[in-house]
Amino acid sequence: MRRSGPTPRPAGSTGTATSATRLTVAGLVVTCSVAAASASFVAHADSVSDQKKKNDKRIAALGQQLEGTNASLARAFVNLERTNAALPVAQQRVAAAQNAQARAQAAQVAAEATEARAISAEARARAHNEAVAQKLAVAVANEQRAKEQLAKSASGLVSSQDALDSYAAEVFQGSGQESQLGMVFGSTSPEDFANRLIMADTASAVASDTIDKLAAMTADSTSTRSYLTSVRGEIVELKRQAEAALKGAEAAAAAATQAKNQAIVARNNAVTATQNAAAAKTQLDALKGKQTAYAADLAVQRQNEAADLASARAESSRLQAILVERARQARIAEQKRQAKLRAERAAKIKAERAKAAAAKKRGQVYVPRNPPPVQSDPTPSNYLSYPAVGPTTSGFGMRFHPVLQKWMLHDGLDWGIACGTPVYAAAPGEVIRAGWRASGWGNQVVIDHGIHRGVDLVTTYNHMSSIVKFGGHVNRGQLLGYSGTTGYSTGCHLHFGVYEDGTPVNPRGWL
Repeated sequence: MRRSGPTPRPAGSTGTATSATRLTVAGLVVTCSVAAASASFVAHADSVSDQKKKNDKRIAALGQQLEGTNASLARAFVNLERTNAALPVAQQRVAAAQNAQARAQAAQVAAEATEARAISAEARARAHNEAVAQKLAVAVANEQRAKEQLAKSASGLVSSQDALDSYAAEVFQGSGQESQLGMVFGSTSPEDFANRLIMADTASAVASDTIDKLAAMTADSTSTRSYLTSVRGEIVELKRQAEAALKGAEAAAAAATQAKNQAIVARNNAVTATQNAAAAKTQLDALKGKQTAYAADLAVQRQNEAADLASARAESSRLQAILVERARQARIAEQKRQAKLRAERAAKIKAERAKAAAAKKRGQVYVPRNPPPVQSDPTPSNYLSYPAVGPTTSGFGMRFHPVLQKWMLHDGLDWGIACGTPVYAAAPGEVIRAGWRASGWGNQVVIDHGIHRGVDLVTTYNHMSSIVKFGGHVNRGQLLGYSGTTGYSTGCHLHFGVYEDGTPVNPRGWL
């Protein structure tokens, strides 16, 4: 780009500069559209993320509902449910990615069109700048030639004027025969006079030519000065135009550079959006494949669950039969113990009365000391201590099984505690069972606490990772083992059960 010498700043911008400004604004519009599309995609991504969080929360709740279910069935169902929940999210991501791809490609087209217009405007601005620069160079050259011509004319005028002044001096100021008049009037003969007259005419002719030449040169000098004044005015205007053209070319170049950069960003965004759309589609296809596999696995596990439930019910029935029989025997033993205590009390009362009668016969006074009544049920309401401390993740009661599609009893309290947490006896008693149970309880400890409130009270501790007390008497708070996730369990926790005469009840009535 050509730049002229120091010139005054133009009063206003040219059409080229205005065009460059319009291109800059157009580029900003393209940038804003790309940014808006990106912001829209981010906002949609946030909504998809929120949906995923809700699905994760629902899946976690399913894990609690599946507690006590065969681990393979629970895992197959949770996998399928998680996949089913992820499919709409993945589909939304595909749609969002494809929309973003379309917007990015449209922005790319707009940016490239803006880039093409900007490059064309820059070329026109540069051509205009070059044309003005060439005109300015021609005007400056003309100015220089006019200056040289004027200087040459001035020199010629001075020389001609000097010659004419010398001639006049010779004609009018010369003395004797040295002057032209002297040459005419100082002749000695007619022939000499004629010769002298011819010489005088020749000198006059030369002087006349000099005067004509001087007039012509004066006229030419005046014309040259006028042309020089005009050329200098043209130069001032062309310099102003050159400055404006240069500004326009620079603005057009800046707009073209900005448009090129925006086009590059738009192309990169389009490439990224295309890759995102392809990745989202690949993820969706993979999820569909997993869905098919998980559905088949769930079908197999659902068939196996029937046999597992039958086995668990049989094991539960055996345990209940054992507990019912122990309750019957314990109640008989308690009745015998109560009868014995009442008989012993009656005997003591009878002996005290006999002492009083004997003392009366002797004339003495004896006040009978009767024993207190036999208490049938001294057990407090909060007889059981907490075997472990943790948040309750599942309460006692009926709950809907999402796989088997039926209501089933959750016969205890679940506390969410880390695997390896110590588990303690809730009250004194006898360990009647300890070890692995095929019914789904995993490592289990069963303690019979005897008759309390008229019922045989039994507590169970299930899904333990290890057991340290396998039999014999235990005291309240004695270590039984450590919590885990064995058996039908979907995570580390303690399932604590309470039985009254072999029937499961809500443990909170005893805690």
